[in-house]
Amino acid sequence: MVISAAVLAGLGILAAVATPKLLSLTSTPQFCNSCHVMNEEYETWFMTGIHRTIQCIDCHLPNDNILNHLIWKGIDGTRDVVYFHTATYAEPIEISERGKGFIKANCIRCHEGIVSRIATDDQDCWSCHRRINHKAAIFNSSITR
Repeated sequence: MVISAAVLAGLGILAAVATPKLLSLTSTPQFCNSCHVMNEEYETWFMTGIHRTIQCIDCHLPNDNILNHLIWKGIDGTRDVVYFHTATYAEPIEISERGKGFIKANCIRCHEGIVSRIATDDQDCWSCHRRINHKAAIFNSSITR
């Protein structure tokens, strides 16, 4: 019983120390780009500069509360790792309807002062702001070069 209590205590300490570091490491755009299927998305984020000062998770995960954020980070991250290592991802990558909802909610959260005067439930931010879409940013940058 003493050994298992010591093991549990050790695992608890390891989790307390490692979890913040792991969360920090897996929250960077460079980590998101560690899968080659994300190269174009990373390049558009880095090169277009519109939202270059924020992280992928600021748009692509829910940010309404920390618990919801961590749950979806775990779910989406696990799914992405499985898809990548089993080569079962779609090319080109398409965002899910749930993901579009996260992005729209985060646009509204960050740009609340402006959006509160113009937004409706049936509009998506990227219907007008086409350059925030990774694919549109690739197209726009290729025609302006």
